[in-house]
Amino acid sequence: MKDVGEDVAISSLHLFQGDMNLPPLSFHASLGEQWDEEEEPEEIEAMLKVVPPSYHQYLDVFSKVKAEKLPSHRTWDHHIESEGLLPPVGVIYSLSNQESETLWN
Repeated sequence: MKDVGEDVAISSLHLFQGDMNLPPLSFHASLGEQWDEEEEPEEIEAMLKVVPPSYHQYLDVFSKVKAEKLPSHRTWDHHIESEGLLPPVGVIYSLSNQESETLWN
């Protein structure tokens, strides 16, 4: 059974294959850093039993605790100023006469 604290290095993740000439996405992650204190050791053990060994490096994807959280803020996050703004009045797409009457009545 794989130790959760063990370092897992993912040397290359190919997102696209075929004719696209894109470089592979490379990153390194430590599996021990992926777990919060909220994750119970019993839950981790249960996931290790049902997730195939070839996917153990991605155990954080199967975490119910992490699935309920938002990702951390990143440098490319941006704020969209929307206070006091309203969307334009009108329909986004054309409606039939019957649909328009139903909408406005």
